[in-house]
Amino acid sequence: MTWLKLFSILACVALLVGYAYRRRPRVHVPLMVTAFVVDMAIVAYIEIDRDAIATAEAHMSPLMVVHIAISVAVILLYFGQIASGIRNVRGKRSRWHRLAGPSLILLRLGNLVTSFMVS
Repeated sequence: MTWLKLFSILACVALLVGYAYRRRPRVHVPLMVTAFVVDMAIVAYIEIDRDAIATAEAHMSPLMVVHIAISVAVILLYFGQIASGIRNVRGKRSRWHRLAGPSLILLRLGNLVTSFMVS
């Protein structure tokens, strides 16, 4: 197992534990920020080191298409969750944040599984 996979697992664990502590902002927020930062660092590293976009275009198996679609959805949901999370911290309750959280976690776990399958 590569260090990238270990960091990916770490991000998923941070998401799951952060979700479990969603009613305790002092625990929830740092864990979710950690998961986001780790995930974005992984994405940046893969793109810079491996030129992932060009590589993916050259080798687009159906599974790779699914993995990329899930990855993009995760990134978009992360940004939505960050924006709505900031609103929550400021006292403006966001229904989106509560509803989209489980989707982010499920898609991120799907991303982890497909990452093992495409490598």
